[in-house]
Amino acid sequence: MRASLLLPLLALSTAASAQFTSGFETWTDTVPSDWMGSKTTLSADSVAQVSNNPHGGTYAVRLTNSVSGHKRFTTQSATVVDGTTYDVTYWVRGNGSGRTGLFDGRAAASGYASYTPYYVSTGNAWTQVTQQITAANDTTGAQFILSVQLTSGPEHLVIDDVNITGGIIVPPVDASIYEIQYTTALDGNSPFNNQAVNTGGIVTGVDTVGSNSYFIQAGIGPWSGIYVFDNTSVVALGDSVTLTATVTEFNTTTELTNVSNLVVVGQYPQPAPQILDATAAAAEQWEGVLAHIAELECMNLPDAGTFFEWTGTSWQGSMPVDDLMYLYAPVLGNFYNVTGVMHFANGARKIEPRGLSDFTAGTGLKDIGMFSAGVFPNPASALLTVITPDLSGRVEYTLSDVAGRVVHSAVITNERSTIDVSAMPAGFYTLTLRNGSSVWSTRVLVQR
Repeated sequence: MRASLLLPLLALSTAASAQFTSGFETWTDTVPSDWMGSKTTLSADSVAQVSNNPHGGTYAVRLTNSVSGHKRFTTQSATVVDGTTYDVTYWVRGNGSGRTGLFDGRAAASGYASYTPYYVSTGNAWTQVTQQITAANDTTGAQFILSVQLTSGPEHLVIDDVNITGGIIVPPVDASIYEIQYTTALDGNSPFNNQAVNTGGIVTGVDTVGSNSYFIQAGIGPWSGIYVFDNTSVVALGDSVTLTATVTEFNTTTELTNVSNLVVVGQYPQPAPQILDATAAAAEQWEGVLAHIAELECMNLPDAGTFFEWTGTSWQGSMPVDDLMYLYAPVLGNFYNVTGVMHFANGARKIEPRGLSDFTAGTGLKDIGMFSAGVFPNPASALLTVITPDLSGRVEYTLSDVAGRVVHSAVITNERSTIDVSAMPAGFYTLTLRNGSSVWSTRVLVQR
Protein backbone atom coordinates (compact mmCIF):
# COMPACT_ATOMS: atom_id res chain seq x y z
CA MET A 1 0.00 0.00 0.00
CA ARG A 2 1.25 3.50 -0.81
CA ALA A 3 0.89 5.58 2.37
CA SER A 4 0.51 8.85 0.48
CA LEU A 5 -2.83 7.67 -0.87
CA LEU A 6 -4.29 7.44 2.62
CA LEU A 7 -4.02 11.15 3.42
CA PRO A 8 -7.09 12.46 1.55
CA LEU A 9 -9.46 9.61 2.47
CA LEU A 10 -10.98 11.23 5.54
CA ALA A 11 -11.77 14.43 3.72
CA LEU A 12 -13.43 12.56 0.87
CA SER A 13 -15.53 10.29 3.08
CA THR A 14 -19.19 10.93 3.74
CA ALA A 15 -21.48 9.64 6.45
CA ALA A 16 -23.35 6.40 5.90
CA SER A 17 -27.07 6.62 5.19
CA ALA A 18 -29.84 4.03 5.33
CA GLN A 19 -31.23 3.19 1.88
CA PHE A 20 -33.75 0.37 2.36
CA THR A 21 -35.17 -1.71 5.20
CA SER A 22 -37.67 -4.55 4.87
CA GLY A 23 -39.04 -7.02 7.40
CA PHE A 24 -41.64 -8.38 4.92
CA GLU A 25 -44.44 -7.19 7.20
CA THR A 26 -46.63 -5.54 4.54
CA TRP A 27 -48.09 -7.61 1.71
CA THR A 28 -50.24 -6.68 -1.30
CA ASP A 29 -51.85 -9.26 -3.59
CA THR A 30 -49.83 -12.14 -2.06
CA VAL A 31 -46.44 -10.41 -2.53
CA PRO A 32 -44.44 -8.11 -0.22
CA SER A 33 -45.29 -4.48 -0.97
CA ASP A 34 -41.70 -3.19 -1.06
CA TRP A 35 -40.46 -5.97 -3.37
CA MET A 36 -41.37 -7.47 -6.79
CA GLY A 37 -39.79 -4.54 -8.67
CA SER A 38 -39.89 -4.41 -12.45
CA LYS A 39 -36.60 -6.33 -12.77
CA THR A 40 -37.98 -9.34 -10.85
CA THR A 41 -37.96 -12.57 -12.86
CA LEU A 42 -39.17 -14.82 -10.04
CA SER A 43 -42.85 -15.60 -10.58
CA ALA A 44 -45.35 -14.50 -7.95
CA ASP A 45 -46.26 -18.11 -7.15
CA SER A 46 -42.60 -18.70 -6.16
CA VAL A 47 -42.84 -15.97 -3.50
CA ALA A 48 -44.70 -17.00 -0.36
CA GLN A 49 -45.51 -15.42 2.99
CA VAL A 50 -44.02 -17.31 5.97
CA SER A 51 -45.47 -16.89 9.45
CA ASN A 52 -43.79 -19.90 11.07
CA ASN A 53 -40.44 -19.07 12.66
CA PRO A 54 -39.78 -15.59 11.21
CA HIS A 55 -36.53 -13.98 12.26
CA GLY A 56 -38.31 -10.85 13.47
CA GLY A 57 -41.83 -9.48 13.41
CA THR A 58 -44.73 -11.52 12.09
CA TYR A 59 -43.67 -12.58 8.60
CA ALA A 60 -40.73 -13.63 6.46
CA VAL A 61 -40.62 -14.55 2.74
CA ARG A 62 -39.97 -17.91 1.08
CA LEU A 63 -38.29 -17.85 -2.36
CA THR A 64 -38.47 -20.98 -4.51
CA ASN A 65 -36.29 -21.68 -7.56
CA SER A 66 -35.11 -25.27 -7.67
CA VAL A 67 -33.21 -25.07 -10.99
CA SER A 68 -29.63 -23.92 -11.60
CA GLY A 69 -30.62 -20.87 -13.65
CA HIS A 70 -30.93 -17.93 -11.28
CA LYS A 71 -34.06 -15.81 -10.79
CA ARG A 72 -34.16 -12.20 -9.59
CA PHE A 73 -36.23 -10.92 -6.65
CA THR A 74 -35.88 -7.14 -6.61
CA THR A 75 -36.82 -4.19 -4.46
CA GLN A 76 -39.01 -1.33 -5.55
CA SER A 77 -37.12 1.74 -6.75
CA ALA A 78 -34.31 3.04 -4.52
CA THR A 79 -31.82 5.90 -4.70
CA VAL A 80 -28.13 5.10 -5.18
CA VAL A 81 -25.01 7.22 -5.62
CA ASP A 82 -22.25 6.49 -8.12
CA GLY A 83 -19.16 5.03 -6.42
CA THR A 84 -20.95 4.10 -3.20
CA THR A 85 -20.59 0.55 -1.91
CA TYR A 86 -23.77 -0.73 -0.26
CA ASP A 87 -23.93 -3.34 2.47
CA VAL A 88 -26.86 -5.69 1.82
CA THR A 89 -27.52 -7.51 5.09
CA TYR A 90 -30.24 -10.12 5.49
CA TRP A 91 -31.12 -13.19 7.54
CA VAL A 92 -31.59 -16.52 5.76
CA ARG A 93 -32.47 -20.13 6.51
CA GLY A 94 -33.39 -23.18 4.44
CA ASN A 95 -31.58 -24.74 1.51
CA GLY A 96 -30.38 -22.95 -1.61
CA SER A 97 -27.99 -20.39 -3.02
CA GLY A 98 -28.45 -16.63 -2.87
CA ARG A 99 -26.41 -13.66 -4.01
CA THR A 100 -26.77 -9.90 -4.25
CA GLY A 101 -27.03 -7.74 -7.36
CA LEU A 102 -28.00 -4.21 -8.38
CA PHE A 103 -29.68 -2.59 -11.35
CA ASP A 104 -28.72 1.08 -11.51
CA GLY A 105 -28.94 1.82 -15.22
CA ARG A 106 -25.17 1.99 -15.72
CA ALA A 107 -23.88 2.22 -19.29
CA ALA A 108 -22.35 -1.28 -19.33
CA ALA A 109 -23.86 -4.75 -18.86
CA SER A 110 -27.44 -3.64 -19.65
CA GLY A 111 -27.43 -1.54 -16.49
CA TYR A 112 -26.55 -4.32 -14.02
CA ALA A 113 -23.66 -4.56 -11.55
CA SER A 114 -21.63 -7.76 -11.28
CA TYR A 115 -23.26 -10.18 -8.85
CA THR A 116 -21.57 -11.10 -5.60
CA PRO A 117 -20.53 -14.75 -5.17
CA TYR A 118 -23.33 -17.07 -4.04
CA TYR A 119 -23.94 -17.71 -0.35
CA VAL A 120 -25.03 -21.34 0.10
CA SER A 121 -27.56 -21.84 2.89
CA THR A 122 -28.10 -25.25 4.48
CA GLY A 123 -30.24 -26.15 7.47
CA ASN A 124 -33.02 -24.30 9.21
CA ALA A 125 -31.06 -22.08 11.61
CA TRP A 126 -31.15 -18.35 10.89
CA THR A 127 -27.84 -16.98 9.58
CA GLN A 128 -26.98 -13.35 8.96
CA VAL A 129 -25.36 -12.63 5.60
CA THR A 130 -23.75 -9.37 4.47
CA GLN A 131 -22.81 -8.87 0.82
CA GLN A 132 -21.51 -5.73 -0.84
CA ILE A 133 -22.44 -4.16 -4.15
CA THR A 134 -21.13 -0.92 -5.67
CA ALA A 135 -23.23 1.55 -7.66
CA ALA A 136 -21.86 2.99 -10.90
CA ASN A 137 -24.60 5.53 -11.63
CA ASP A 138 -26.59 8.23 -9.80
CA THR A 139 -30.25 7.29 -10.03
CA THR A 140 -33.53 7.22 -8.13
CA GLY A 141 -34.65 4.17 -10.09
CA ALA A 142 -32.23 1.55 -8.77
CA GLN A 143 -33.39 -1.89 -7.72
CA PHE A 144 -31.41 -4.11 -5.35
CA ILE A 145 -31.53 -7.79 -6.26
CA LEU A 146 -31.62 -11.06 -4.38
CA SER A 147 -30.70 -13.70 -6.98
CA VAL A 148 -31.60 -17.28 -6.01
CA GLN A 149 -31.07 -20.74 -7.46
CA LEU A 150 -30.98 -24.44 -6.52
CA THR A 151 -33.43 -24.13 -3.64
CA SER A 152 -34.90 -27.30 -2.15
CA GLY A 153 -37.81 -28.12 0.11
CA PRO A 154 -39.42 -28.07 2.40
CA GLU A 155 -38.17 -24.58 3.30
CA HIS A 156 -36.31 -23.55 0.11
CA LEU A 157 -34.81 -20.12 0.95
CA VAL A 158 -36.52 -18.12 3.70
CA ILE A 159 -35.40 -14.47 3.94
CA ASP A 160 -36.15 -11.87 6.62
CA ASP A 161 -35.01 -8.48 7.93
CA VAL A 162 -33.22 -7.05 4.91
CA ASN A 163 -31.22 -3.89 5.60
CA ILE A 164 -29.39 -2.04 2.83
CA THR A 165 -27.05 0.72 3.94
CA GLY A 166 -24.93 3.08 1.88
CA GLY A 167 -21.36 2.71 3.08
CA ILE A 168 -18.80 5.43 3.48
CA ILE A 169 -17.60 6.64 0.11
CA VAL A 170 -13.87 5.96 0.16
CA PRO A 171 -11.83 6.23 -3.03
CA PRO A 172 -9.98 3.03 -3.94
CA VAL A 173 -6.31 2.79 -2.98
CA ASP A 174 -3.51 1.73 -5.28
CA ALA A 175 -2.28 -1.78 -4.42
CA SER A 176 -0.23 -4.32 -6.33
CA ILE A 177 -1.38 -7.92 -6.55
CA TYR A 178 1.49 -8.84 -4.22
CA GLU A 179 0.25 -6.33 -1.63
CA ILE A 180 -3.30 -7.65 -1.94
CA GLN A 181 -2.33 -11.31 -1.71
CA TYR A 182 0.53 -11.34 0.79
CA THR A 183 -0.71 -12.30 4.24
CA THR A 184 0.48 -13.82 7.47
CA ALA A 185 -3.08 -14.45 8.67
CA LEU A 186 -3.82 -18.08 9.50
CA ASP A 187 -7.07 -17.94 7.51
CA GLY A 188 -5.26 -16.56 4.45
CA ASN A 189 -7.39 -13.41 4.31
CA SER A 190 -6.02 -10.41 2.46
CA PRO A 191 -5.08 -7.30 4.48
CA PHE A 192 -7.25 -5.41 1.96
CA ASN A 193 -10.35 -7.56 2.57
CA ASN A 194 -13.55 -5.61 1.72
CA GLN A 195 -11.56 -2.61 0.45
CA ALA A 196 -11.69 -1.04 -3.00
CA VAL A 197 -8.37 -1.07 -4.86
CA ASN A 198 -6.79 0.03 -8.11
CA THR A 199 -4.56 -2.74 -9.42
CA GLY A 200 -3.55 -4.52 -12.60
CA GLY A 201 -1.69 -7.37 -14.25
CA ILE A 202 -1.48 -9.62 -17.29
CA VAL A 203 -4.36 -12.01 -17.99
CA THR A 204 -3.08 -15.57 -17.53
CA GLY A 205 -6.37 -17.48 -17.72
CA VAL A 206 -10.00 -16.94 -18.78
CA ASP A 207 -12.95 -18.99 -17.46
CA THR A 208 -14.71 -20.81 -20.31
CA VAL A 209 -17.22 -22.73 -18.17
CA GLY A 210 -19.09 -19.99 -16.32
CA SER A 211 -17.61 -17.19 -18.46
CA ASN A 212 -17.58 -14.96 -15.41
CA SER A 213 -13.98 -14.84 -14.23
CA TYR A 214 -10.32 -14.66 -15.18
CA PHE A 215 -6.88 -14.58 -13.57
CA ILE A 216 -4.32 -11.77 -13.67
CA GLN A 217 -0.68 -11.83 -12.59
CA ALA A 218 1.94 -9.13 -12.07
CA GLY A 219 5.52 -10.41 -12.19
CA ILE A 220 6.53 -13.87 -11.03
CA GLY A 221 6.99 -15.67 -7.74
CA PRO A 222 4.72 -16.11 -4.71
CA TRP A 223 1.70 -13.85 -4.14
CA SER A 224 1.83 -12.55 -7.73
CA GLY A 225 -1.53 -13.81 -9.10
CA ILE A 226 -5.21 -13.34 -8.27
CA TYR A 227 -8.68 -14.53 -9.32
CA VAL A 228 -11.08 -11.90 -10.73
CA PHE A 229 -14.85 -12.52 -10.53
CA ASP A 230 -16.25 -10.39 -13.36
CA ASN A 231 -19.19 -11.33 -15.59
CA THR A 232 -19.21 -8.15 -17.67
CA SER A 233 -15.69 -7.58 -19.03
CA VAL A 234 -14.21 -9.37 -22.04
CA VAL A 235 -10.48 -10.07 -21.80
CA ALA A 236 -8.02 -12.39 -23.52
CA LEU A 237 -4.82 -14.19 -22.57
CA GLY A 238 -1.91 -11.75 -22.59
CA ASP A 239 -4.04 -8.62 -22.09
CA SER A 240 -2.37 -6.18 -19.71
CA VAL A 241 -5.23 -4.65 -17.73
CA THR A 242 -5.78 -2.04 -15.05
CA LEU A 243 -8.99 -2.06 -13.05
CA THR A 244 -10.81 -0.97 -9.92
CA ALA A 245 -12.35 -3.70 -7.77
CA THR A 246 -13.28 -4.79 -4.25
CA VAL A 247 -11.08 -7.35 -2.51
CA THR A 248 -13.30 -10.18 -1.29
CA GLU A 249 -12.71 -13.47 0.55
CA PHE A 250 -14.95 -16.26 -0.79
CA ASN A 251 -14.58 -19.88 0.33
CA THR A 252 -10.97 -19.19 1.46
CA THR A 253 -10.04 -17.65 -1.92
CA THR A 254 -8.98 -14.02 -2.24
CA GLU A 255 -10.90 -12.51 -5.17
CA LEU A 256 -11.41 -9.20 -6.93
CA THR A 257 -15.13 -8.43 -7.33
CA ASN A 258 -17.32 -5.46 -8.34
CA VAL A 259 -14.94 -4.68 -11.19
CA SER A 260 -15.08 -1.27 -12.83
CA ASN A 261 -12.86 1.02 -14.92
CA LEU A 262 -11.19 -1.91 -16.65
CA VAL A 263 -8.73 -0.77 -19.32
CA VAL A 264 -6.76 -3.07 -21.65
CA VAL A 265 -3.39 -1.34 -21.86
CA GLY A 266 -1.98 -3.71 -24.48
CA GLN A 267 -0.82 -7.25 -25.20
CA TYR A 268 2.29 -8.57 -23.44
CA PRO A 269 4.02 -11.94 -22.94
CA GLN A 270 2.56 -13.95 -20.11
CA PRO A 271 4.80 -14.59 -17.09
CA ALA A 272 6.80 -17.80 -17.08
CA PRO A 273 5.05 -20.56 -15.11
CA GLN A 274 6.44 -21.32 -11.67
CA ILE A 275 7.98 -24.81 -11.55
CA LEU A 276 6.40 -26.57 -8.57
CA ASP A 277 5.72 -30.06 -7.30
CA ALA A 278 2.24 -31.24 -6.37
CA THR A 279 2.70 -30.60 -2.65
CA ALA A 280 4.35 -27.18 -2.89
CA ALA A 281 1.74 -25.95 -5.40
CA ALA A 282 -1.01 -26.27 -2.77
CA ALA A 283 0.50 -23.53 -0.59
CA GLU A 284 -1.47 -20.28 -0.10
CA GLN A 285 1.26 -18.18 -1.71
CA TRP A 286 0.69 -19.77 -5.14
CA GLU A 287 -3.04 -18.98 -5.26
CA GLY A 288 -3.78 -17.40 -8.65
CA VAL A 289 -0.22 -17.96 -9.94
CA LEU A 290 0.63 -19.63 -13.27
CA ALA A 291 2.43 -22.89 -12.45
CA HIS A 292 3.88 -26.04 -14.03
CA ILE A 293 3.76 -29.47 -12.37
CA ALA A 294 5.65 -32.33 -14.01
CA GLU A 295 5.04 -36.07 -14.17
CA LEU A 296 1.46 -36.33 -12.88
CA GLU A 297 0.01 -39.79 -13.38
CA CYS A 298 -3.71 -39.84 -14.23
CA MET A 299 -5.43 -41.80 -11.47
CA ASN A 300 -9.07 -41.34 -12.52
CA LEU A 301 -11.08 -40.16 -15.51
CA PRO A 302 -13.03 -36.88 -15.25
CA ASP A 303 -16.81 -37.13 -15.04
CA ALA A 304 -19.76 -35.40 -13.37
CA GLY A 305 -19.08 -37.24 -10.11
CA THR A 306 -15.61 -35.70 -9.86
CA PHE A 307 -16.61 -32.15 -10.97
CA PHE A 308 -15.02 -33.10 -14.34
CA GLU A 309 -11.57 -33.04 -12.78
CA TRP A 310 -8.95 -35.77 -12.51
CA THR A 311 -6.25 -36.44 -9.95
CA GLY A 312 -2.62 -36.43 -10.98
CA THR A 313 -0.23 -38.19 -8.62
CA SER A 314 3.54 -38.28 -8.34
CA TRP A 315 5.89 -39.39 -5.60
CA GLN A 316 5.80 -35.78 -4.38
CA GLY A 317 2.03 -35.70 -3.84
CA SER A 318 -1.31 -35.35 -5.63
CA MET A 319 -2.95 -32.47 -7.45
CA PRO A 320 -6.48 -32.23 -8.93
CA VAL A 321 -6.49 -31.06 -12.57
CA ASP A 322 -9.70 -29.07 -13.09
CA ASP A 323 -11.80 -27.91 -16.06
CA LEU A 324 -12.58 -24.25 -15.26
CA MET A 325 -10.83 -23.11 -18.45
CA TYR A 326 -10.29 -26.33 -20.41
CA LEU A 327 -11.62 -29.89 -20.17
CA TYR A 328 -8.86 -32.35 -21.06
CA ALA A 329 -9.50 -36.07 -21.61
CA PRO A 330 -6.48 -37.90 -20.12
CA VAL A 331 -5.66 -41.58 -20.47
CA LEU A 332 -5.83 -43.53 -17.23
CA GLY A 333 -2.33 -44.38 -16.05
CA ASN A 334 -0.54 -41.99 -18.42
CA PHE A 335 1.84 -39.32 -17.14
CA TYR A 336 1.43 -35.63 -17.98
CA ASN A 337 3.31 -32.40 -17.51
CA VAL A 338 0.63 -29.82 -16.71
CA THR A 339 0.69 -26.01 -16.86
CA GLY A 340 -2.15 -23.92 -15.42
CA VAL A 341 -3.23 -21.38 -12.84
CA MET A 342 -3.46 -22.46 -9.20
CA HIS A 343 -6.97 -22.06 -7.78
CA PHE A 344 -9.17 -23.16 -4.88
CA ALA A 345 -12.60 -24.60 -5.70
CA ASN A 346 -14.94 -27.28 -4.33
CA GLY A 347 -12.87 -27.52 -1.16
CA ALA A 348 -9.45 -28.21 -2.72
CA ARG A 349 -6.40 -26.55 -4.24
CA LYS A 350 -6.11 -27.48 -7.91
CA ILE A 351 -4.41 -26.53 -11.15
CA GLU A 352 -6.51 -24.97 -13.94
CA PRO A 353 -5.05 -25.56 -17.45
CA ARG A 354 -5.99 -23.08 -20.20
CA GLY A 355 -5.83 -25.25 -23.33
CA LEU A 356 -4.34 -28.27 -25.07
CA SER A 357 -0.88 -26.69 -25.17
CA ASP A 358 -0.80 -26.79 -21.34
CA PHE A 359 -0.40 -30.59 -21.52
CA THR A 360 2.66 -32.49 -22.64
CA ALA A 361 3.37 -36.19 -22.28
CA GLY A 362 5.37 -37.22 -19.25
CA THR A 363 7.89 -40.00 -19.33
CA GLY A 364 6.58 -41.88 -16.34
CA LEU A 365 10.19 -42.17 -15.21
CA LYS A 366 11.03 -40.31 -12.08
CA ASP A 367 14.58 -41.58 -11.53
CA ILE A 368 16.76 -38.87 -10.03
CA GLY A 369 19.81 -41.16 -9.93
CA MET A 370 20.70 -44.59 -11.33
CA PHE A 371 18.15 -47.00 -9.92
CA SER A 372 16.34 -49.99 -11.38
CA ALA A 373 13.55 -52.08 -9.95
CA GLY A 374 10.71 -54.37 -10.94
CA VAL A 375 7.43 -55.65 -9.51
CA PHE A 376 5.35 -58.76 -10.19
CA PRO A 377 2.72 -59.98 -10.51
CA ASN A 378 0.92 -56.86 -11.72
CA PRO A 379 -2.08 -57.04 -11.25
CA ALA A 380 -1.65 -58.62 -7.81
CA SER A 381 -4.23 -60.10 -5.44
CA ALA A 382 -2.18 -61.29 -2.44
CA LEU A 383 1.59 -60.75 -2.55
CA LEU A 384 3.43 -58.16 -4.62
CA THR A 385 7.10 -58.99 -5.18
CA VAL A 386 9.60 -56.13 -5.47
CA ILE A 387 13.02 -56.74 -7.05
CA THR A 388 15.81 -54.18 -6.50
CA PRO A 389 18.97 -55.60 -8.15
CA ASP A 390 20.84 -52.31 -7.69
CA LEU A 391 20.07 -52.21 -3.97
CA SER A 392 22.62 -50.17 -2.04
CA GLY A 393 21.86 -49.00 1.46
CA ARG A 394 18.41 -48.24 2.86
CA VAL A 395 15.45 -48.39 0.46
CA GLU A 396 12.04 -47.17 1.60
CA TYR A 397 8.79 -47.85 -0.22
CA THR A 398 5.31 -46.33 -0.09
CA LEU A 399 2.03 -47.43 -1.65
CA SER A 400 -0.33 -44.50 -2.33
CA ASP A 401 -3.97 -44.64 -3.42
CA VAL A 402 -5.54 -42.54 -6.19
CA ALA A 403 -6.03 -39.64 -3.77
CA GLY A 404 -2.33 -39.61 -2.94
CA ARG A 405 -2.80 -41.03 0.56
CA VAL A 406 -0.07 -43.38 1.75
CA VAL A 407 -1.74 -46.69 2.65
CA HIS A 408 1.39 -48.79 3.20
CA SER A 409 5.07 -48.07 3.84
CA ALA A 410 8.14 -49.96 5.04
CA VAL A 411 11.89 -50.44 4.53
CA ILE A 412 13.29 -52.96 2.02
CA THR A 413 16.47 -54.73 3.08
CA ASN A 414 16.74 -57.48 0.44
CA GLU A 415 17.00 -57.52 -3.34
CA ARG A 416 13.74 -59.50 -3.42
CA SER A 417 10.97 -58.47 -1.03
CA THR A 418 7.23 -59.02 -0.83
CA ILE A 419 4.38 -56.71 0.08
CA ASP A 420 1.11 -58.17 1.36
CA VAL A 421 -1.75 -56.44 -0.50
CA SER A 422 -4.43 -58.99 0.34
CA ALA A 423 -6.25 -56.65 2.72
CA MET A 424 -6.12 -53.61 0.45
CA PRO A 425 -9.22 -52.56 -1.53
CA ALA A 426 -9.10 -53.31 -5.25
CA GLY A 427 -7.88 -50.43 -7.39
CA PHE A 428 -4.86 -48.57 -8.72
CA TYR A 429 -1.94 -47.63 -6.47
CA THR A 430 1.43 -45.92 -6.94
CA LEU A 431 4.46 -47.80 -5.64
CA THR A 432 7.40 -45.49 -4.91
CA LEU A 433 10.93 -46.58 -3.95
CA ARG A 434 13.46 -44.13 -2.52
CA ASN A 435 17.16 -44.73 -1.96
CA GLY A 436 19.33 -41.74 -1.06
CA SER A 437 19.09 -39.36 -4.03
CA SER A 438 17.26 -41.87 -6.26
CA VAL A 439 13.53 -42.28 -6.72
CA TRP A 440 11.63 -44.86 -8.78
CA SER A 441 7.88 -45.38 -9.01
CA THR A 442 5.35 -47.34 -10.99
CA ARG A 443 1.64 -48.01 -11.09
CA VAL A 444 0.26 -51.28 -9.72
CA LEU A 445 -3.21 -52.77 -9.77
CA VAL A 446 -4.72 -54.69 -6.88
CA GLN A 447 -7.62 -56.87 -7.95
CA ARG A 448 -9.82 -59.51 -6.43
